[in-house]
Amino acid sequence: MKKFWKWIGIILGSLILAVVLTGLFLYNKYIGFVDYPSGGILSENQAKYDVVFYDLDLTVNSTEKSIAGFVTIKLTSLADGLDKIELDLFEHLIVQETEMNGVQQKFTRDKDKLWINLNKPLRAGEVIDFKIVYHGQPMEAKLPPWRGGFNWSKDANGDDWIGVSCEGEGAKIWFPCKDHPSDEPDSVAVHITIPEPYYCASNGLLRSITFPKSGFKTFNWVTNYPINNYNVNISIAKYDLVTRQYTTDRNTTMPVVFYVLPQNRSKADELINMAVDMLTVYRKYFGEYPFANEKFGLAETDYLGMEHQTLNAYGNKFSYDIISGNKFDQLMLHEMGHEWWGNKVTANDWADTWIHEGICTYGESLYHLDKTGENGYHEYMQSIKRRIKNRKPIIIKRNANTSESYHMDVYSKGAYLLHSLRYMLGDSLFFKTIKEFAMDSAYTYRNRVVTADFITLVKKNSPVDYTKFIHNFLYTTELPEIYLRKTGEGTYEVSIKNIDYELPMEVKTDQGDSRILLGVNPIFIRSTIEPIIDQKDWYLKNIKKEN
Repeated sequence: MKKFWKWIGIILGSLILAVVLTGLFLYNKYIGFVDYPSGGILSENQAKYDVVFYDLDLTVNSTEKSIAGFVTIKLTSLADGLDKIELDLFEHLIVQETEMNGVQQKFTRDKDKLWINLNKPLRAGEVIDFKIVYHGQPMEAKLPPWRGGFNWSKDANGDDWIGVSCEGEGAKIWFPCKDHPSDEPDSVAVHITIPEPYYCASNGLLRSITFPKSGFKTFNWVTNYPINNYNVNISIAKYDLVTRQYTTDRNTTMPVVFYVLPQNRSKADELINMAVDMLTVYRKYFGEYPFANEKFGLAETDYLGMEHQTLNAYGNKFSYDIISGNKFDQLMLHEMGHEWWGNKVTANDWADTWIHEGICTYGESLYHLDKTGENGYHEYMQSIKRRIKNRKPIIIKRNANTSESYHMDVYSKGAYLLHSLRYMLGDSLFFKTIKEFAMDSAYTYRNRVVTADFITLVKKNSPVDYTKFIHNFLYTTELPEIYLRKTGEGTYEVSIKNIDYELPMEVKTDQGDSRILLGVNPIFIRSTIEPIIDQKDWYLKNIKKEN
């Protein structure tokens, strides 16, 4: 009888899971990834100015699920005659006034757009500061972090537990901004007023805690690095702070901080020790942690996770995998990788999301390489390969918004591009190229990138031009079609008929493994056993055998 009910439970559980997954699939397919996508074609007006600094000063009210305060924006005009500023702001947030140098400026609203009409036009190169006073209920998260917004949650003790996730929507869901990946401010200040005894974690460094009135605290944070607006973040709870020191390769120290719910304090030490180890491993491949003058932070959240710069959201509930006999947290490893890929190296166009997600996912395989060697690396790449759908190109169009550019292959297939390039270039050139992409100032911090930058870098470092392969891999779903034909006793013919370039392939014969260039022209092989093409799966491919 027990066995009967056990199987009934398994069947019901499977049905419920299938219904939930189907619902999520249909929801995302037919309703869209986000309600208010970010990016796309940069408007003519927004192309005429560059944001230098955001300074947020907000009071967060969990009872009303509201925010109120102001943001000061510093920008540089890039054109003469700029007389109005186009900003993005969630349509349900109410703008009370806008002012510059104490003088009110007229403004208009059009859905999620805010237009500020300046009292006098700007000259090219002119820098201005203006203040926007606003309040209201920001977008509430529906399926965070994929369908983002504010999380107005409660922890196990019934205390407030507030978080923000908005990669798809952009920061316009909670403050006025230029909502486009091509424009990162050079720095951001965040001042958040909340009731005592709550704590607010944010990006960068905590400069001070002030007391504006009885029973309230203001947390004053600042980051002095460029930051994509979706990475500007706050996490609020009755956090305990757990800290470790990380020693950089320059022999300086940086705090690694975990903002953890008090009921999970006993679990924090194990996780934060893992974080220090992961930072040490990643710097071997990508260079030093990009924000070593500030911190690496983790904030426990009521949603799975997100790569907020210096404040990674962590909601994996201390669920660990095992690698080389040691525990490690897959979610933390992935989000940490984004500190390099997404936060330091940032795409100028959401079309190139694979640079964030694909290289970051490939970084996980490098962690396995470091811990388990080549066998563990290839085993992990097989798990990534199994997730690849290849139903649409990684890059669907240029000037894409987040809804158009996001699909799961930007993670898995994007990672596989790096895997293939490792074999094509060889370890010496490959690891040199990846580290250069992560460390060269031409591609980092204030200088955002597109796929063409990556292709140019690979072409510069490689003696062979693999531009066609990379372009085909990213912009199409075509895979190399490898034909293997037996031509006689112990003789074979191998070719790749659908490409107009050559690829190095590992071919196993009775003589062992050889690296052979394959293309449209047939290569003839002698072997007493049938040749095995690319046994280690360095490539995504189809193999067709002909007798």
